[in-house]
Parts: sequence; structure tokens; C-alpha cells
Amino acid sequence: MQLKRIKFGGFVLIVMFCALIFTQPVQAADTYAITRYQVNVDIQPDGSAQVEQKTVFDIKDTIRGMYINQNLQTNVGQSKKLVNPQVAVNGQPFSQSEANTEGTFSLTDAQQHYRFKLYQSAQNGDQLAVTLKYQLQNLVINYRDTAELNWKVIGDAWDSDLQNVQIVIQLPAKLKKADLKSWTHGNLDGHQVVEPDKGRVTIQLANNPAHQFVESHIIFPTAVTAENANKIDKPRQAAIIKQETRLAQQANQNRQAQQRRYWLLSVMAVLLAPVLFVLIFRKVRKTLPVITYTGQAPEHVYDLPDKNGPAVVRQLLALPITEQARTESLSATILDLVARKNLTIDVQEPTKKRFHKKTPQFSLTLMTRNQLSHSEQKLITWLFDVIGDGQHVRLFEIEQYPKRHSATLFNQYYHGWQAAVTTEVNRSGWLREHIAELMTSLNYWLIGLGGLILILICGALIELVAWWTLIPMGLVFLLTLWRKFHLQLWTQLGYEKRGEWLGFKQMLKDISTLDMANVPDVLLWDRYLSYATAFGIADKVVKALKVRLTPEQLQTMPLGYYYYYGYTGGLNIGQSFTTALNSSVGSAVSAANPTSVSGGSGGFSGGSSGGFGGGSGGGTF
Repeated sequence: MQLKRIKFGGFVLIVMFCALIFTQPVQAADTYAITRYQVNVDIQPDGSAQVEQKTVFDIKDTIRGMYINQNLQTNVGQSKKLVNPQVAVNGQPFSQSEANTEGTFSLTDAQQHYRFKLYQSAQNGDQLAVTLKYQLQNLVINYRDTAELNWKVIGDAWDSDLQNVQIVIQLPAKLKKADLKSWTHGNLDGHQVVEPDKGRVTIQLANNPAHQFVESHIIFPTAVTAENANKIDKPRQAAIIKQETRLAQQANQNRQAQQRRYWLLSVMAVLLAPVLFVLIFRKVRKTLPVITYTGQAPEHVYDLPDKNGPAVVRQLLALPITEQARTESLSATILDLVARKNLTIDVQEPTKKRFHKKTPQFSLTLMTRNQLSHSEQKLITWLFDVIGDGQHVRLFEIEQYPKRHSATLFNQYYHGWQAAVTTEVNRSGWLREHIAELMTSLNYWLIGLGGLILILICGALIELVAWWTLIPMGLVFLLTLWRKFHLQLWTQLGYEKRGEWLGFKQMLKDISTLDMANVPDVLLWDRYLSYATAFGIADKVVKALKVRLTPEQLQTMPLGYYYYYGYTGGLNIGQSFTTALNSSVGSAVSAANPTSVSGGSGGFSGGSSGGFGGGSGGGTF
């Protein structure tokens, strides 16, 4: 119950932190990215503007062309109009046409919603620099006491983020500081520069999120656009300043809230790290009190240290990395059963075919079910009673069973055998009490910590948390990983037996250099080969024994005979059998498991001052 409470507590902490971090919508990927977006707006004395818009598309898929929308709908003053359009792509001028052919563009007007459609095919990796030039009429409104430009220069219909954004609005006259006031609305990360002595306003953003407008609101003396026919005969300046003061206050409050959230989440992440550290290490210390082992492992062991089968020994020696018994362990177990005379290997001599390599066909025959461990009984039942006829089973039948009969039943018995091996591992007496639960718990903690680190990286990328929050969480992850690989897993018996088995494994590795007088009865090498298979060093051992043992000694080994002399015609039957067995079981397992984030100029603020053009945007087709 306590383990479940700890797991649940860790899960709750992670979910809460995820909920706090991911408060912004995740944008869907598109077939393009906008790596540069630049707009130059040159205001004329008649209140119109010459606009040059440069957009760089990085193409991520095959496209036929691009479209750019310019929404000029307004309910204040005279209607806006877009005239004299010019288009170029990568410096090449496009002609206006309705033919929809490569190198042309079309321009449609649906109730002041203009759409440029450019026919320029491209593929993944291409870059297209699109330049639009046009005149906007009636852009500025002259009131009694001020002239006003209120325009969403970037609309909210872009489906992709806009990177490296710059908007330059140039007035036709130089002004005093008190005469030029400018406010920008949109993403609070933006920045504006107001230069009255140059009659210029510059707006810059490193990144403008998809579906986020950028609105410019500027007021200046009516004398600047004295020729403007778009007039409204009423005062406006006081209302504008009052409105923008309110929006500026809201923006400042939002910025302060963002800063508070930034520091709150950063501090929480830093404080969470030691809390998790304490929870993890208290759990380890409580489950595994420190003990002192006695004895020293021998360098070489020449006899089997105990009765554990090769699959169980392989799994025990792999700890603290937890793994299930797989094809190598299955092959080793079958070879061990052959060496113990529970099974025999039968070989059907291949017929020689022209241009085809001779391939022996193998089958297994069950001789006795005596003196089998629990996992071995599971294996025998699976291979002979389920797949075979109760007495014999061919490797071909094992390979084809999931395809021709039942993948579900195959998996049921395969996983049953794996579970039986794990049960024998836990009952071996090697492992301290509750070690399996602790290892599982540490794996969950590592997964959770890894998830938290990824969350913090995402949070840092969108500036919700500081980058330095990764340091303490990363340290906790590394310390937990280190602790997992330095647990005192073993009982005193397990410590001794593990040392002996490692000595036995080392003996097999060093067999080519050892004095064969120390090697036990040659008949035992049949069994030793099965453990060498489990350890993945069978080929090395076979090569050494061919040199170190006499032909007479090798002939006394039933399994060795197949390895060293072949069944007929010089075939290397033993190695062929192991390869065929691994291939058949591996193919069967694969077939059964096919699927194995105050009135002065103002900076950026949120909300909107009611400017036109909100539906502008673009994309590809």
C-alpha cells in the first residue's frame, strides 16, 4: 500500500506541474514556416500608404503555391481600398492573370477581403521570398483634433508562427515628441521604437504566435495628412488617450502576472527537486537497510555453482537492469535440456539441390519430463503439447504457429514461460526482500523525472520557467539513476552465488588460456555450452574447445558431437541448430507481436484598440 501511495503521490506532482506549465495552446504543424516577415508602410499626405510586404516561406512539403490575405473591412470612416498590386517571388516579377499558371498571381476582393493567390510550385526544403507592393487608400482618418491610424498590420488568420517580424511605419513629416503617440497591441513580448524626429514607428518581434494579431495605433497632427479626404468631424484625441491608458494598465498587469508566474514556477521546480530526492532516497533506505557482505568472489569457477537454469542465471546476472527471458535464454534452456537428456535433437539430412545451399531440418524429441523446474515445465508444455504432437516438435512448426494457428495462444504461453523464469529469479534466494517492487518503483521515478525534465525544457523554450531549473531536476535524475545501479540487491547467499557465477562466466571466456587439468569431466561441457549460449559467448567457447580437447574426448559429448563433427557431410549441425532455433523463435515472436505544448506613447499591450484588418493572414496550397 505504501508503494502505491508513493507512486500515486509522484504521479499527482507530475500532473499538477504539467497543468501549471502548459497553459498556452499548441499550434499544429503546417506545410511551411515563416522565417521572416517585414512590412514597410509609407504614409502619404493624402492619408493613403504605399505598402511593401516581404514574407519568406520555408517550404516543408510539396505545394502548388501560396496565398496571402489582406482584410480591410472597417466600419469607421471611408472604405479602405487596395490598388496597384505588384508581386515578385525570389526577385522574379509575377504577372496578374486568371489563368492559374506558374509565375502568375490572382487578386480577388470579397467585401474588402483581398486575397493574393500566387502560383509557384515548390518542394520540401525550398525557400520562397514573396514581395507584395500595393497602395492602401483611406488608411488614415482625420478628426477635428488628431489624425489616427488604427490598423491590424498582422491579422489573426496566420496558421503558422511568424519569425523575425519587423513593421516600419513612416510618416511624411518630422514631428516633436509630444505630437507623435504610438501604441502597439498584440503579443506582450514585442517591442516598439517611436522616433518623432524621424516621423517613424518601428515594431519588432522575434516570434509572433499563430493566430495572434499585431495592431498599430498612432495619432499625430492633422497637418501631416492635410490632403486627406477621409475625415470625421468630431474630437477624438482625448478618447484615444483614455482608452490606451486603460489598455496599457491592463498590459502592465498582465506582464507583472507573467513575471510572477515565471518566478513562481521556477522556484516551484527548484524546490520540487529536493523533495523528490528525499522521497526517493528515503524509500530506498527504508526498503534496503545497509548491510555488509563477507567473502570474496573467486576469479575462475570450474563447476556449476548451483542448480539454477541458464535463463534464470542470465536474468539474475543482468540485474540491476531488469529484463525478461528472450530468444537467447530459450535457446540456452533447450540446449541444457538436451545435455540433461530430457530432449534430443533430430536432424533430417537435406537433399542436395543445384544452386541451393544444403540446409538441415531440425526437430526436438521429448524423452522425459522428470526433474524439470517450473519454467522448464512451462516450456515443455508450450513447445510439445501446444505446438507439437506431445512427443515431437519441428522448428518449422514453432516458426509458423502464430501465422497458421493462433498468435494469441502463442503469446500466452511465451509470456507464461517468461513469467515462470521471473518467478524462479525471485525465489532463487539471491535477492533481498521487496527488491522487485523497489526496482519497479525506481523505474517509475526515472520515467517521471525524465518527463518533468522534458516539461521544463518546453517551459523554458516558451519562457514560462528559467533554464536554470533544469539543473536541480537533472541532478536528481542522475542521482536516482546512479542509486538504481548501486543498490544492495543481494542477500549474503546471492552475493556469494553471484560472485561464483561471474567466476564461472569468466572461466568460459578464458578457457583458451586455462590449464585443462583444472577443467572438470568433459561430459559436463554439454551443459556448460548451454550457459555459454545464455551468456552470448558460445562461439568463443566452441572455438577454444576444438583446440583444447582431443577428438576422442569430443566424441563422448552427445551435444558436442553435433557442434564439432557434424551429422553428415561435414555440416556444423550444432551451430546450425542454434542459429535455426533462434531464427524460428525470433520469427514466431515477431509474427505474434507485429506492433512490438498619462497620454504618452505606449509599448506593446494586450487587447485591441479596434483597428481594422483582423482577418489578414496567409498560407500555402
